[in-house]
Amino acid sequence: MGVIDLDLPPAARPLPVRRRPRVMLAVAGVLAAGMVLGGAGVWAWSAHHQRAEVAVVLLADAGPQANDGGVGGTVLHGRVTDASLTRRVVLVNAGPLPIDVRALEADRPGLTLHGTDQRSWIRPGESVPVDADVRIVCRRGLPIKKLPVRLTVRTADNRERTAVTTLDAGQWNEPARVACAGALL
Repeated sequence: MGVIDLDLPPAARPLPVRRRPRVMLAVAGVLAAGMVLGGAGVWAWSAHHQRAEVAVVLLADAGPQANDGGVGGTVLHGRVTDASLTRRVVLVNAGPLPIDVRALEADRPGLTLHGTDQRSWIRPGESVPVDADVRIVCRRGLPIKKLPVRLTVRTADNRERTAVTTLDAGQWNEPARVACAGALL
């Protein structure tokens, strides 16, 4: 058996949906705004994803044969003016697409670097060793620090793209200094 409290007014019944046009208009507005914002978010993500298709990490090889590459130089009036080293770098494809590296190069005052290996496709997550020729103008190119390296790559859709990465080549300072002093020539 239920108890009826006669001191309280009867509970108000909600209006039917058709009598609340403002509420329906507000709900429709919120849904439309959500669709617009969601579409803009998907477009921005897609544009970012297309720009980020190529991601490469470049490391100076620190293995046991890292410094076994060639050393040369140019001697003028009994002094070494330019030193050249062949060093190995490790290229890691950190992007989502397979890539074919077409060129690997760095150029700053007193130092140039060019990759010499011609590789075929490098799958995502794969790392490969690449030989690089380093030419140092002894009076201006030392010390070697972090180098911005440009890579020209071709992706599976046959488009060429340029990626820039940084190579920490500080471990090449000592062999370069010794070559510039003429001790290795």
